[in-house]
Amino acid sequence: MMKRIVLFAVTALLLQGTVLAQKAEQVAEKDVKVSFVRDFQKQVKNPTSVQWWRIDSLTYKATYLDEEKSRQAMVFTHKGSETLYYIDTRYTPSFIKDTVAHMYPKYNINDVWVRKVRGKMTYQSAISRKSGFLWWKKEKDAKTLNFEVDGKFINAQ
Repeated sequence: MMKRIVLFAVTALLLQGTVLAQKAEQVAEKDVKVSFVRDFQKQVKNPTSVQWWRIDSLTYKATYLDEEKSRQAMVFTHKGSETLYYIDTRYTPSFIKDTVAHMYPKYNINDVWVRKVRGKMTYQSAISRKSGFLWWKKEKDAKTLNFEVDGKFINAQ
């Protein structure tokens, strides 16, 4: 009986790792479309800790630290690019905290960023619920909340 429990636990942990790994795959810069790399190099001056991720077959994301060591990212698709300016969750705007507390009371704020696409800026926040037992907790029901710059809630994806 004990062997079955241990086997079940190990299998569940391996499956959980496999599911999480399928969301985005880290890739080498040489495996990224050349036009995306050139666009990144034109727009970002002196990035450090650059990592490239394949979101899907047509979408790539470059995460990096800027000259001031702030975490940022750029997302590239055939339609264009967008820039993400991450905000330390300690400085999460109150309208995001209030919305999560009111509309999603059992959720935690995982990340907050400002998204800039074609000159238009919005706030976004990744939220999720954690469930599980003791040390084995996983995120469930992940959502991305979208807000206007003035704090008006747009939608959840």
